[in-house]
Amino acid sequence: MKNRTKSKVQIDVLVGEVLGVKVARGFARLCDLARMSRPDIYDAKTNPTGTQRDLSPKHARDAYGYVQEEDLAFWPEVFLSLRDASHIVLKPVSKHSSLHRISVDIEPISKADDIHISRIDGNHRLHLADGKTEGYSEITKTVSFCLALEMTQDEEIKLFRDINDNQRRMNTSHLDNINVRLSTAAQLARRDPMLYIAKKLSDDADSPFFGKVYDGGKSGVTRFLPLRSLKTGLEYMFSRPTKLTALDDRDVQATVVKNYFLALKRWQPDAFQRPKEFLLLRGAGLWGACFLGAEVIDRTLADGKYKPLDMLKILESGPEWDWSKGGPFQGLSGRSGAVRISDTIVAELEDQEGVSLRSVMKRIADDL
Repeated sequence: MKNRTKSKVQIDVLVGEVLGVKVARGFARLCDLARMSRPDIYDAKTNPTGTQRDLSPKHARDAYGYVQEEDLAFWPEVFLSLRDASHIVLKPVSKHSSLHRISVDIEPISKADDIHISRIDGNHRLHLADGKTEGYSEITKTVSFCLALEMTQDEEIKLFRDINDNQRRMNTSHLDNINVRLSTAAQLARRDPMLYIAKKLSDDADSPFFGKVYDGGKSGVTRFLPLRSLKTGLEYMFSRPTKLTALDDRDVQATVVKNYFLALKRWQPDAFQRPKEFLLLRGAGLWGACFLGAEVIDRTLADGKYKPLDMLKILESGPEWDWSKGGPFQGLSGRSGAVRISDTIVAELEDQEGVSLRSVMKRIADDL
């Protein structure tokens, strides 16, 4: 990168082709890339030829926080497109070299009505980097960028689609597993308690989910339950205040939750032995069982108990339920379907009486 004034920026780039697209690739400060480019946001009424999706403020804030706060960070290159070469000069450094120097006069192109350099991929990363938004200072860290030199807007739209739609997305369970691997147990329990409990359910040898949770990478026949699905179910289980959420020890909570699923396995053994034939451990069925677990655990703790047999007694206090694909829960999906499953079962359970939660918690901790 070369010298710059307040408005003018000079950057050394390599000019070549990527799959037939003529591009210039180099390195520049995020704030400079942000100031010299703009997103072309699509709007059916005001900008029907736009190429970009609407901005997510949260996504932009997350991107800003990541690059500012992380000591070790990395971003794929920002992808831009040169639409108007006014105030932008690209010259070879020598006669027989692919090395060029691009000179950009930022002030006039930032004030122009038309977009001189558009953003194809990287709008959220650049949105707050220029320092113009109150509370967000400019980001002077250097990143790599790629500037397409001869593309039409239709070609921009096509590549935007290819980048955001045609690439294989990262498996969410694999991402969760990476978070586990990058954290100590204490860090994970603090930062992502539901993932912490889900991982314990996956790894504890006496858990009903031991060896059954898929956490990314190579899949196997026995690992049928995605880690992310289990984590989501636990988020539903903890989504309303109960005696379970009042327990202020994650390991105690994990023990109680494990005991519930042990009770669930005894209540519906066939579903655990042949999970593909039943709805209990899949999608809304699993999540419905988690909502149900919040109620069962709450009643059990209220009675001063927490063992699997104590919870099994509550589950068995109602009628038998058909969890097969042809049963009453077929066709239910998502969170709303899970709530309906839970409400249907809870309505048939018998009531219990209560005792001190603190005394129960001490007994559980003593058993760990």
